[in-house]
Amino acid sequence: MMHAQLKRAAAVCVLALLLLIPAAIRHTRQQAAGRLPTVSVRQAREDTPYIKIGVYASLTGYASQLGGMGQQGIRLAVEDVNSSGGIKGKEIRLIEYDDQTSGQAAVSAVQKMIEEDRVDAIIGSHTSGNIIQTSQLTEQAHILQIGLGTSYIWTDVGKKYLFRAVANSKYFDELLLSAMERQGGRRIGIFYSDTEYAESGAEHMVSLIAEQPEMELVWMKSHKIDQVDYTQVFTGLMYMNVDSLVLYTSSENAALQLRQLRQAGFQGEVYAPESFANSEVRRAAGTAAEGLVYACGNSIPDAPLEAVTSEERSFLIKFIRRYGTMPVAETAYRGYDALMILAEAMNRADSLESDDVLAALLSIDNYKGIGGTFDFTDGTGDGLRTARLFRVVNGKPALFTVKKQR
Repeated sequence: MMHAQLKRAAAVCVLALLLLIPAAIRHTRQQAAGRLPTVSVRQAREDTPYIKIGVYASLTGYASQLGGMGQQGIRLAVEDVNSSGGIKGKEIRLIEYDDQTSGQAAVSAVQKMIEEDRVDAIIGSHTSGNIIQTSQLTEQAHILQIGLGTSYIWTDVGKKYLFRAVANSKYFDELLLSAMERQGGRRIGIFYSDTEYAESGAEHMVSLIAEQPEMELVWMKSHKIDQVDYTQVFTGLMYMNVDSLVLYTSSENAALQLRQLRQAGFQGEVYAPESFANSEVRRAAGTAAEGLVYACGNSIPDAPLEAVTSEERSFLIKFIRRYGTMPVAETAYRGYDALMILAEAMNRADSLESDDVLAALLSIDNYKGIGGTFDFTDGTGDGLRTARLFRVVNGKPALFTVKKQR
């Protein structure tokens, strides 16, 4: 008992020291968010022949590939809904903006959607830091926002109009910890980028490790999101006798990190959240990805026949017909599910007033999407309570089974 208490105390000290700079970064972001503009409460437009859905996505900047994939998923869902009669007979029209992977640009886009475009609901972004800032505007305006980011820090925090159309990252972390337990991880390292998502994920993983008597956090480093040379930091890692390394990074950096990590001589197990669910990342990583374990809501397979569920397979077939190729990032799944869930709520609602659509969304308890079976009835904003774990075997993602999720 005394050993466990000392271990937890040591972990707290490590967390406080190693996350001091990211905490300052978050404080600065929160201060900036506190200076957001004021917007008016939305008034429903019942007399119009169409429904306007605002979309903001990272179409430029470091996360542009993910944003572009999400946009394609949303557009495909709109085509499906409109071809089936729309929402209460009304056609959906998208109002789309590029948030430039920037919180400031995201806030400007959402303000414009609310005040000038007068949208009926909003989808975006897959960048969690942007969602945190823009949700203050959508809460003021009483407009439903369905976010596409996975970071656990923006749901179940008292936001009335904010929901998520993908698995919560806390389930990814719990699955990764279970995988480390299964594979005998003892000396753990964490490498994470200076983004809201990666910082919060690293903090959560530290807290989980602190509760494991057989595990010890022995190494933890952060990096700038635009960094491309990790040689020096990985050389230092080699002296720490780490047997299990967790990577919290973007899909744009993931393959490069993994290749440089193996080139530095690291032979231990590597774990990551959804950055490796991107099929192009796994291909770019090549043999360096062999044995990698990653957690996510969905992982893009090489072909529709390799899909995990019938919903995923059906979506992939439609995506190929529409765009001529497979999606490379599972943000396409998130975008499709978000629009379809929103359409389901609007079709159920007594009117297009925000609170009526909100009540309808909170009644959804068995909606089968690509990401899983959604249930929003608990009011937290999260519709999914599970995630999936994959291991790269012979270059392909294979479902990886661990003990039941915590």
